[in-house]
Amino acid sequence: MIVIKHSYISARDRQSRKGGRPSKAAAVGRALAHLKYIQHRPGEDRGDGGREFFGESDDELSARRLRKAVREMRDSKVVVHKLTLAPEINPEDKKAFTREVMQKLGEEKGQDLQWVGVEHNNTDHHHIHVVVLGKDKNGKDVRIDKKDYDKLKDYGDKFLERAHPLEFERARVEREKKERERIEARKRDREAERQERIREGLELPWLHRKIVQEQLEPYAKWKEKQAEKERSKDSRDKTAGSEPEKPYFQDTIEAAGKDWSKQNSLSELRELNQYLWDNLDERIDKPEYKKLVAWIKEKERQNERDPEQKGEKAKDQDKPNAPEKQKDHFEYGGKKYSKGSPYEKLSALAQHLRDKDAERLPIEDYQRLRQWIENADRARWAGVIEKQMALTDKKFYRSKTMEDLKSQEGGRVIEPELSKLMGNPFVKLVMFEGQIAAEILKSIPLDDRSRDYLKEGREALDAAKRDKLQEHNTPGRSEEHKAKDRETIEKIDEALDQNQTARDKAKEKKKRKQEERDKEEPWDRYDPWGQY
Repeated sequence: MIVIKHSYISARDRQSRKGGRPSKAAAVGRALAHLKYIQHRPGEDRGDGGREFFGESDDELSARRLRKAVREMRDSKVVVHKLTLAPEINPEDKKAFTREVMQKLGEEKGQDLQWVGVEHNNTDHHHIHVVVLGKDKNGKDVRIDKKDYDKLKDYGDKFLERAHPLEFERARVEREKKERERIEARKRDREAERQERIREGLELPWLHRKIVQEQLEPYAKWKEKQAEKERSKDSRDKTAGSEPEKPYFQDTIEAAGKDWSKQNSLSELRELNQYLWDNLDERIDKPEYKKLVAWIKEKERQNERDPEQKGEKAKDQDKPNAPEKQKDHFEYGGKKYSKGSPYEKLSALAQHLRDKDAERLPIEDYQRLRQWIENADRARWAGVIEKQMALTDKKFYRSKTMEDLKSQEGGRVIEPELSKLMGNPFVKLVMFEGQIAAEILKSIPLDDRSRDYLKEGREALDAAKRDKLQEHNTPGRSEEHKAKDRETIEKIDEALDQNQTARDKAKEKKKRKQEERDKEEPWDRYDPWGQY
């Protein structure tokens, strides 16, 4: 994993235009000051004359020639681009690492870049500063944008994986371990907070959340509020003022233990969105989540847009505030999904989308799917208290007279005060919730039918592979033991492949059975409780 930081110095940016100096002269001065900073920054690795500059072929470049080259960029759109490459592991040859990364970037962009680099080893996080001139050797303007960041990361990872395979694997395992520990610590903290609320009487541990939700805000009232939100959405979009966006390197959100911005790829942002939906404890604030969704939508529009397309359609796509026609359905896998689809069908699609190999939905359709699932789930629980009370009253009907009470209750008498107390809807809710939970528990199999042996086997193989890699990377281990370790790892990989093949077959078999059931048992034969 490599951290990429990028900015540029131009006569057009704000810092070059302030201070009363000509903007071109100010931009060149800032570029020269940056060269001086990275060369002479205090630290143990700085020599008497400062750190040495290196380039694509030279290990020691003249600082005077570099300053002259920067001054020649006075009339270019960008004087210099400032890059910082911070690999997760420290490569033995940082110059070779930087040269390969920059060479591949130039080949990808079709330009012969002019750049210089400086190593910094005096901090806790080793890194390389790279200064790229605003024009290449052919006089063509150099542009570095967020699409190039993913390419730089990919080039750096390939170099490290090839040059330092064991350290690269060890760093990956350590990074995953820290992420798991962070998630577990957060779960423990949230559970401790929940137990504290229970001790203070602010939360009831045995009351189903859906029951409480329906009691506090009935489905009919909630549905009316949702309709009001939909009606006022267009008017809010029209009246809301548009704030100027921050630069991509300043506009970030924090989620899943790291920072995210527009510079992340579409696949990374989609995976983050799925991760946030699958992990309730990791949810972020609503404004930040809206920002994440906006980034995904923007990247999806960029992927769909044909850069050579002309005409009114391309113009409408380029308009940031162009109204989008809201779809009331979408198709996936040959099936049609809409707001009226049953909860079981929608939730089955959501479960399928969690698979890494599944084809992803556009973010708009994914948001609709989540909203439709919430609507259908609320509808399933609508009136659940009244229904259960009616069933219980019908099953355990009690007479109002004392004599009937004595005969029906085996001589036991229910006092009028107790009867009045039991007439309170909330007290009934509390008393009957246990019976509801008991009915739900009856449908849960308590034997091994619900176990996924293939999944457990894969987890065991993954754990064995991690342990063996850790043993292989242990300092001082002999070459004979390392050779045996590699043989064992190869056998584990074969077992993992066989396990994956078996899981694919089981999944395909389950899918065929589900399709057969769907043909025999249409979705519309289910009642709101999921029964026939």
